[in-house]
Amino acid sequence: MKEEYLNLVREISNLDYFYHVLDEAKVSDYDYDMLYKKLELIEFENPDLKVSYSPTTRVGSDLSKNFEKQEHKHQLMSLSNVYNSDELDDWIQRCRKTLPQNTKFSFMSETKFDGLSIALFYENGLLTQALTRGDGKTGEVVTQNVKTIRSIPLKINFKQDLVLRAEILMTKQDFADLNEYQIAEGLKVFANPRNAAAGAIRQLNSSVTAKRKLCAFVYDVLNRDELGLESHEETLFFLKDLGFVTDPQAIKCCNLDELNEFYKKVGKLRDSLPYDIDGVVNKVNEYNLYEYMGFTGKSPRYAIAFKYEPEQIETQVINIDVQVGRTGVLTPVAEFTPVFLAGSTIRFASLHNWDEIQNKDVRIGDFVKIEKAGDIIPQVVTVLAKKRNGSEKILPPPTHCPTCNSEAIRRENEVAYRCVNFYCSSQNLERLKHFVSRDALNIRGIGTSVLEQLLDLKLVENPMDLFSLSTDDFLKLKETKEKSANNFFEAISQCKKIPFSRFIYSLGIPFIGLQTAVLFAEHFIDLEKLKSTSLDCLKEIDGVGDKMAESCFLFLNSDYFKVIEEKRVEKSIEIQKEEKIEIEGGFSGEVLCFTGTLLEMKRKQAQEIAKKYGAMIASSITKKTTLLICGEKAGSKRKKAQELGIKIIEELDYIDMIENFRKSR
Repeated sequence: MKEEYLNLVREISNLDYFYHVLDEAKVSDYDYDMLYKKLELIEFENPDLKVSYSPTTRVGSDLSKNFEKQEHKHQLMSLSNVYNSDELDDWIQRCRKTLPQNTKFSFMSETKFDGLSIALFYENGLLTQALTRGDGKTGEVVTQNVKTIRSIPLKINFKQDLVLRAEILMTKQDFADLNEYQIAEGLKVFANPRNAAAGAIRQLNSSVTAKRKLCAFVYDVLNRDELGLESHEETLFFLKDLGFVTDPQAIKCCNLDELNEFYKKVGKLRDSLPYDIDGVVNKVNEYNLYEYMGFTGKSPRYAIAFKYEPEQIETQVINIDVQVGRTGVLTPVAEFTPVFLAGSTIRFASLHNWDEIQNKDVRIGDFVKIEKAGDIIPQVVTVLAKKRNGSEKILPPPTHCPTCNSEAIRRENEVAYRCVNFYCSSQNLERLKHFVSRDALNIRGIGTSVLEQLLDLKLVENPMDLFSLSTDDFLKLKETKEKSANNFFEAISQCKKIPFSRFIYSLGIPFIGLQTAVLFAEHFIDLEKLKSTSLDCLKEIDGVGDKMAESCFLFLNSDYFKVIEEKRVEKSIEIQKEEKIEIEGGFSGEVLCFTGTLLEMKRKQAQEIAKKYGAMIASSITKKTTLLICGEKAGSKRKKAQELGIKIIEELDYIDMIENFRKSR
């Protein structure tokens, strides 16, 4: 019975592969259904026989309450974009400059899928986990939902650990069918296939995901160093041989002309493809060159997205409103006749400032062409001046704030007009919204509507007033019942201990973003040292410009901040220090880098041990690296370390060092 069962599992899995990967039906739908029912019957009568990779597990049934978050073993980076051949050529030249002179390299070009990025984990040949991209460092575990995608194999003929990156899509036809069903059932329709795919993957009930008919393309191996893969071309062949769906358009290119030719070819195919794409991805083919190129921000320098020009559409400006920001900046916002553009309905777009209004000559009543910048943010591209009839109105620069009627000024060397009244209710509202936002205190449930009512009722004037509110205060808000009032109170109460960097950011100091707030927190350790510092001291911090330093200094010495501090102390709101932990050990002060395949332990384990003994771990060789540990098939890192005179040891030498550290304790 076991042998018959396993043969049936293999047979149906092969049929799934031919149908969903190769688009080739080996048997009729009826014959497939009969085999599937036979498998279900065997598993029902013999539950002990069922294996984790059975085709029946794709149906999905588990109802999850939430999705567990988990850190990625390999960061899922995003790509920088270019939009024309000149920008692409600039990227090639930048690549060339990072490499040793006369280094030859090629490219792999692939279509850029417009879907949902995912990480897949295989252990001993079995799909064990799937994580969403999240923020690139942490994702959500969606394994059960991903298992419903028939183009992703549950079992492969490869026993080593495998970490893959894939894109999950919904075809245009399946998207149309889904929306037709949603309309017939009186349910919400989806804006585009990408949103539908993302929604399907985040269904709490995986049986719903199974009905959405998702597909997936696998395009990268994230643990390629461990497997000895030397080029992206080799990686794509490797993935295809294992039974994964890869991009059928992928091609090797040698120069700018070939990259441009591929871009144009795919552009012509774009509308006829069964799924959405928004560009092509170009990658340097040779992996050993990646160490030289490194990264910039959240993007690798060795890859670039060559995107197609955004879709444009015509609409009419029916009004231009003026909004007041938390720093007093007055921003003109165009209101349009609603139009559907690139997957969503557009009604508004920022005009940024009056210089832009004048440069583009945008008037109330104008017909304009709009697009989504980066396929996300709506913007006015051009005014269709020939369509004017004389009734259009020019919006002059503001002389007064539209909220409090205070004077509006334009400072020297600035394009923005500002409301001079720091206590303007609109500014105050925006400061409060910033204070409770995710990257600041992350007070859940306290949104714009709640804050507006709290201000109107004069229950809150200063961000610290939130900590004075009781459940009775929240019950004064419209349509707020006891449960919601308690939730608001609890959400605020849980924020009485604030990490130093988040507190700095939450204040909404002009020009001080989250990254700069982290710099301040690391430099000053606690709030008292920051409050008592001089302007010159702020300017000396690496990464802090004069404008940032001056803005921070003025804010910390303002009457507004003094009130915040008085109320913070009064309410016992604790600012938590973010001290750096100094670890004493055999590697204290050392910067270690690993290369090649380690045989005695996994690389992550080796790195964690090194950290335990005080080491800093680097992913690439730089002048700051002090020690390189080499496993089998060590590549370009060894060569670069030799050129820089960095000490190099083998894996067994590293293990001996660790043993000596342990004995000396």
